[in-house]
Amino acid sequence: MNRLENKNILITGASSGIGRECAIHCYKEGAKVHLLGRNENSLNEIYSRLNDKNNSYHILDLRDFAKYQSIIEDIVDKYGKIDGFIHSAGYQITLPISSMDYKQYIDIFEVNTISAFEFIKIITQKKYGNLKGMSIVLIASIMSIVADVALTAYCASKAALVGGAKALALELASKGIRVNCISPGTLSDTAMTENLKKQLSEEEFHKIENKYPLGLGTTEDVSALCMFLLSDESEWITGQNLIVDGGLSIK
Repeated sequence: MNRLENKNILITGASSGIGRECAIHCYKEGAKVHLLGRNENSLNEIYSRLNDKNNSYHILDLRDFAKYQSIIEDIVDKYGKIDGFIHSAGYQITLPISSMDYKQYIDIFEVNTISAFEFIKIITQKKYGNLKGMSIVLIASIMSIVADVALTAYCASKAALVGGAKALALELASKGIRVNCISPGTLSDTAMTENLKKQLSEEEFHKIENKYPLGLGTTEDVSALCMFLLSDESEWITGQNLIVDGGLSIK
């Protein structure tokens, strides 16, 4: 459909999961895709599938905030200003509060939440972003509105992402910039789910699956919604937290 023809799209967490699927989907929609992640082998593999020189990848630990601006400058110098941003990077800590250390809260907020806001601060400057019509999509989690045992840090970081997105949507609306969140439920094809399967018995994992009226989702389900939010088709949608959970949260 080429809904993103010639748009420069920046994606964090692009080496796996939702970010990886979004990178491939954006490319198929005509975008110039710029991948950020820690796993060089995975990024290189995805980059090789994009099949032209209008795309790029950059090795980055999101805790290294000092490197953000130079990466954006490099992308803008070579490919043009940023049109869209998907923040897909994130991870989960599963521990009861009695076992949590304050440094773990800081770490998960840096990766899941603060990194998104720091990138937004840079790309919404006129010299780095095509501001009119820019769309920002932050991947939150169904845990931003519901909760589970031993996920205090994760739930808090994702809820903060949603709250921040609403404030940013109001702040940036005058520039024509849209900011939305997507909150997925459990997806069948992510490393996080694979790790969960290793931690649980088959019976315990089936109990999780059975909570979802439509079954578990896939990264493609989330990516499809990202494409809509990045495109001009969603030009009157901002400040929303769109739930993609197969019916889990309505039970």
